[in-house]
Amino acid sequence: MPSHLPNLAEETAKRSGVSWAEPFAKDPGGFEAETILTGDEYLEILGPDDGQRRYERTVAPPCRPVPIQLLSPEGEPRTEWFYADILDISLGGLCLLITENHDLQVGQKLLVDFKVHRASDLHRVAGLVRWFVRSGTVTTMGVGFSEPLPLLPQLLPERRNRLRDPNAVAD
Repeated sequence: MPSHLPNLAEETAKRSGVSWAEPFAKDPGGFEAETILTGDEYLEILGPDDGQRRYERTVAPPCRPVPIQLLSPEGEPRTEWFYADILDISLGGLCLLITENHDLQVGQKLLVDFKVHRASDLHRVAGLVRWFVRSGTVTTMGVGFSEPLPLLPQLLPERRNRLRDPNAVAD
């Protein structure tokens, strides 16, 4: 506590029946951020940087979350499927919000399942983690698709009262 401010905790703690809890004593969770948006070592993945986005981003309306599966470098499943909310979308990728803690690495391969949006020509789209910012249990991450989408999928509004289990056998 700065020395020029009175320490009200000392006075409060001395009175009977009053307990004092330091408001900043609990660890609110770690902060972590990483990106491959710059750096020569990622030139092969990203292509030359011309300072421009290749595809226009569209802010996603409130819609159904999409299942995501993280893959090993060999393309094998590394995690079970988990859900992520779409913040924005383009032909080249997505910005996602996840509230589960996953060990993310930039350049990591993943799959995005658009089946929940009934996209007839899209099902599982391969991509990679381009950047992420984690604060506590909330992570925002940018995903670049391996191949640009031919069309943006129609994002359907959330209507279910429970999420479909992406690990269950497809119906």
